[in-house]
Amino acid sequence: MKCWARSVSGCCTTQSREHYITKGLFSGKIVKVKNAPFLGGGMKQLSKASLTRKCLCKKHNELLSIFDDEAIRFGKALEYALNLSLERRHSKQKKFSVHNKHIDREKLTRWFVKTFLGLYEFFQYPPAVVESELARLVYSRNKKVANSIQLNIEMQKNENFDIKQVVSVAPLEENGATVGMVVELYGIRLQGIFNQEDSIRNKPLKLKFHEQSKGLSCIVAIS
Repeated sequence: MKCWARSVSGCCTTQSREHYITKGLFSGKIVKVKNAPFLGGGMKQLSKASLTRKCLCKKHNELLSIFDDEAIRFGKALEYALNLSLERRHSKQKKFSVHNKHIDREKLTRWFVKTFLGLYEFFQYPPAVVESELARLVYSRNKKVANSIQLNIEMQKNENFDIKQVVSVAPLEENGATVGMVVELYGIRLQGIFNQEDSIRNKPLKLKFHEQSKGLSCIVAIS
């Protein structure tokens, strides 16, 4: 049985397949994968069904669906904000009401960690925080995981945004260890850095969509 959550609790007897990146994030059957270490880098088009590996037992895998759902909600919120922006761009209105979308930071952070645990074996350097500790963070009932992972959105002000059916993955390395990861989804880069101590006090992350002179249109907040 291959299961990175084996140190958390006993595994069941059924092996399952885990998607490298949550399959529900993408509507089509084919996904463009960029810079993925498990594919040797470069850009490749692959079916979603092929982007799986045996790294969890069925019991532990099924407990992760709530975090996959939150990542999907994040993707849907970005789609909504972009579509709203495109609709309002050609409107004759001078001012709009601001639409708000909220994403649960704790659930999204746990999704980020579980995604890392499915990928880290392909990175050059071992993780700075050991697998068993990261696994405990994902399944913890009492610990606030967002205090141990510094999650940021790595986008520049006024950077063009476009929804893309592309996944890009890159490790963050420091002193011979992998200290985090950057995942690009829907054209947004999520960066997570792991901390040995439960000491991070995160401020809400906000993606603000402006309609040039017409002002703010939509806010996607992660808190």
